[in-house]
This record gives sequence, structure tokens and C-alpha cells, in this order.
Amino acid sequence: MAEALTNQAYEYLYQKIVSCEYLPGQELNEKQLLEETSFGRTPLREALLMLQAENLIDIFPRKGMRITPFTEKNIDDLYQTRKLIEPTVCRKYLTMYSKNKLLEFQKQFEKAENGPDFDEFKIDTSFHSYLIDITENSILINMYHSVMVQQMRLAMYAALKDDRNRVGNLEQHRAIIDALLRENGEDVQDAIILHINHSLIKSLKMIKNED
Repeated sequence: MAEALTNQAYEYLYQKIVSCEYLPGQELNEKQLLEETSFGRTPLREALLMLQAENLIDIFPRKGMRITPFTEKNIDDLYQTRKLIEPTVCRKYLTMYSKNKLLEFQKQFEKAENGPDFDEFKIDTSFHSYLIDITENSILINMYHSVMVQQMRLAMYAALKDDRNRVGNLEQHRAIIDALLRENGEDVQDAIILHINHSLIKSLKMIKNED
């Protein structure tokens, strides 16, 4: 029962954070969260510790807590990590990707283009995770899951600030999928790096405009 409540509290807070209903940098307090939910103090505290371990919440003992903010440094770290991993994995496992699955992702991207931000970014997260899941390397897959959680949160935040931040994503994903379907390693690498750099520049501009 206690574990189930902890998991429910975690899912509740996780969705609020990733969807940016709780904004990056927003301060939280335990009393507020207890009033907002009905999970109880112990499940709530355990859920908060889980979120802290995922770098989604900063906890300051006896001072309070906040949703982990975005900075130029952690945004750059996020995208540089992706550039180190995704092109390398895709070139190595180029012939292993399912053509049917790639075409299905393309359909999903096209369908989601004019839909809610959250739906599009969930597909984006699933697609880029699939590129890494192909390795069947559990350590790499789990690490990349954490990367893509932060990526989705950043994408939601950017879209809230300016909905033009979605522009270009469909064409860029089409280019990646097309290169994978053709099993052209050089084109895959170029398309992924272009896509990641495009998002990096937009995200950095967004943060600089907040200063």
C-alpha cells in the first residue's frame, strides 16, 4: 500500500514537472503539496527523493525545494551528450532499425504536427529513445532515458515561452528517418547533428532572453 502511494505521488509530480505545469525554478513546499494531494507525508517525501535523484527537483534541507531550473550550462551539457551518443549509435546499428517502425514514427510525427505540444514531444522522446534502445545496453538505455526526460521538459518549456519553437521539427525528423531507411550513415549523422544543433540554438536563445 505504502509503495503504491509513493508511486502515485511520483507519477503525479513527475507529470506536473515534465509538462511544465510546475515551471523550472518554481519553489515548492511540503505543506502546499500535502494540501494539493492526498498521498500523505511519507509517500510524498519518498517521491520527492526519487525526483531529486532524477535531477527534476532541488531539495535544500531546512530551506525548501524548487523545480530544477534550466541554465545555459545544463542545456549545453544536455545537447552535447546527445551529439556524442545518437550519431555514433545510429551509424553502428544502421541496418538494425525496423523499416516498419521508422515509417510508423514518421506517420506519428505527421499526425502530431498540429496537435498538442505534449503529444508531439512524447513521440519525439519515444523516437530518440528507440534510436538508443536498439543497442540493448541497459546502462546506456537507462542513462538516455534520463536525458530524454530533461529534453522533453525543456521542449515543453520552450513551447510555453514561444510556440514557434516547434517549427522545423517535422522536416528534421523526416530527414533522419529517410536516412535511416536508406541506411546511409553519413546522412544519418548529418541529419541528427543538424536537428540537435537547431534545438540547442533555440533553447540557448530562450534562456538568454530570460536574463
